[in-house]
Amino acid sequence: MSTENTSIRLGDEYDDVLKATLVAVLTSRGAVGAGSSWGVGGSQELDTARVKLGGAVITIESETYMGLMIEGPRSIVEALAQEVSEYLRSG
Repeated sequence: MSTENTSIRLGDEYDDVLKATLVAVLTSRGAVGAGSSWGVGGSQELDTARVKLGGAVITIESETYMGLMIEGPRSIVEALAQEVSEYLRSG
């Protein structure tokens, strides 16, 4: 398993279906919350959450104009992004 970190933009930060899908995927994989924060700077809103998945920490960021991002070990983040995408395609 690769230990190199990467970040993937899943979509728009205001996409509630996307957010719910990511939560469902993380929950189905047994992810456990590891902290969160929220802040506003000017017109930017940043909501950050961290989850533990196996032995890895995955960071989820929702930022105005930037979108919904996940960051962590490349192999895990890529697998999560793929699973979210497949879930959304299947309806």
